[in-house]
Amino acid sequence: MAQPDLRRLVPDASEDLRDILNPERGPVEHPVRSEIFGPERFAQHGRSLGETHRAQISASASGAFFPRLQDNIRVLREAHRYIASQATTGYDVSPAAEWLLDNFHLIEGQLKEIHDGLPRRYFSNLPVLIDEPLAGLPRVYGVAWAFVAHTDGAFDETLLMQFLSAYQQTRELTLGELWALPTTLRVVLVENLRRLAERVATNKAARQVANLCCDRIETISIPTLDELLALLHRRGVGRMFLAQMAQRLLDERAPGLVPYHEWLARALPDLAAVQTQQPADQAADNLSVSNAIGSLRLIGNADWPEIVAHTSATMQALLTSAAFAAERDDTRDQTLHAVEALARRSGRSEHAVADTLLALMHGKAASAAVDVAGDQADEANVAAGVTAKRDAKRPANAEARVASYWLFGPGRPELLRVLGLDERLAL
Repeated sequence: MAQPDLRRLVPDASEDLRDILNPERGPVEHPVRSEIFGPERFAQHGRSLGETHRAQISASASGAFFPRLQDNIRVLREAHRYIASQATTGYDVSPAAEWLLDNFHLIEGQLKEIHDGLPRRYFSNLPVLIDEPLAGLPRVYGVAWAFVAHTDGAFDETLLMQFLSAYQQTRELTLGELWALPTTLRVVLVENLRRLAERVATNKAARQVANLCCDRIETISIPTLDELLALLHRRGVGRMFLAQMAQRLLDERAPGLVPYHEWLARALPDLAAVQTQQPADQAADNLSVSNAIGSLRLIGNADWPEIVAHTSATMQALLTSAAFAAERDDTRDQTLHAVEALARRSGRSEHAVADTLLALMHGKAASAAVDVAGDQADEANVAAGVTAKRDAKRPANAEARVASYWLFGPGRPELLRVLGLDERLAL
């Protein structure tokens, strides 16, 4: 087993050190970090992402979201414990490690924030992605992942709204998805912090093992170093271990060390390139950690009702009604929840249901919208499955111009008929 191997090869390594370097855990994953996009490039990416995001309603009612959230928190705690112990012994602590140490209470608090923000069952109604690499996860998780990756985890409210608007030029997001976005962004940021913290801790642990080996280098055989290096490569930190050994032995030129210098030259022939790359990687990780921690704060302070209002096609449609725009927040929420429910039950988009509702509120047969807006309205009309006759009579009183009249009041039977629903099934 891996643990006994590490214990045998590095007998003076602590248990925490052996746990972090346990090769059975596999290589440390790369951060959620990709090319940084500006507004124009982000808009292009949003449209292309919308085109490729095939989704369906999950067949499972369990709502299997929060991917490995508990495990992420566990790994973060482990990394924090190890980094903190190293800091107390006088080892240098990188800026990324300092950010993790100083803000760990905020990171741990995300577990409660995420569970309080949206119950797990909420996600059972969200469309899930069909294709890898995020198959089975909510579509909004893919949206959040792309935003975090291409901003390096830096939260920008304006850029987010532009990205969401561009995405919906090719793929409409539901109201539920947009309201799930702040919590989903937190989940992705915690995932990224887990990867970054584990990376900081394992790199530090690899350097510590190198130091332990160098402290007694002449007692370690070359075959033992080969075996140790193979284990560290499985954890993804073999080159870090070698670079630290090379740094330690650089000025040591005793005759007995010649075999070790030769071994290092064979194991790491591109030492100069590694020494150049390491500071760049560390600087990138420092920025990613600080961005993620700052974003966890900014997400909590963002005006999410305003973000949803500006990016939801359904909200934009309903806000064309002066009556809806004038509703109190709680009344507006009731209207939106009712539209969501009717969309799910009718198999139509929320936007199509909203258009049908608006047509009725405006005192028209829904199908008459074709006469007003031409082909575009015709497409929306067909999608909505409108069946009302063009000459149908509508109540003329002001009450009928309010959404609640059709959603909860006397107009509900007609709305249900237009949507092709049985009133008894839609209650």
